[in-house]
Amino acid sequence: MKIGIIGSGNIGGTLGRHWAKAGHEVMFSSRNPESLQPMADAVGAQTGTVEAAADFGEVILLAVPYAKVPEVAQQVGPLEGKILIDAGNPYPQRDGEMAQRVIDDDAQTATGFVAAQFPGAQTVKAFNSVYYEVLDQKAFRAGDERIAVQICSDDPQAKQTVIQLIEAIGFAPQDIGDLDSGTIFEPNAPLYNKNLKIGEAEALLKQLNV
Repeated sequence: MKIGIIGSGNIGGTLGRHWAKAGHEVMFSSRNPESLQPMADAVGAQTGTVEAAADFGEVILLAVPYAKVPEVAQQVGPLEGKILIDAGNPYPQRDGEMAQRVIDDDAQTATGFVAAQFPGAQTVKAFNSVYYEVLDQKAFRAGDERIAVQICSDDPQAKQTVIQLIEAIGFAPQDIGDLDSGTIFEPNAPLYNKNLKIGEAEALLKQLNV
């Protein structure tokens, strides 16, 4: 599968390297793609501009600071027919007033805001709830030793594709439901940054009775 990485830092860089090692075609992107060449060369991936990665990928991983999402949406357009993985979170201390407005808006979730910026894409929320060092160091595990990665989407097919991508790099997908259910694994929510093995994560979800 072709995967375009928009935001090739701690989250995007880590996941892109894992997917390349798992046999997927990966393109890392940034404003200065030449700076990503050593990382790409190490795993047999490509580099390009943000627009090039958006055009390249059947699946797009969006892992940029939340305040940059509208800017990226203007750059790349609606991503018609593509799967968009939203791996970001709004942090007012980093992203400013825009992020606080999204958090305070009871009519729209954080990922709902992202999905609205890319109306042609099938949006899936995943990887925002796991610490990047855990993604880096605890990949490619098997069975009950796998760390849970929470996931939600309004599109069952898109969700299934991302579930397969999670499993391909040795993590365990924990299906939370539709996009509105994603609030349970956002910052300050019960499943955020717990970094639990899948059995522990399922037990916690059951305790929450949601």
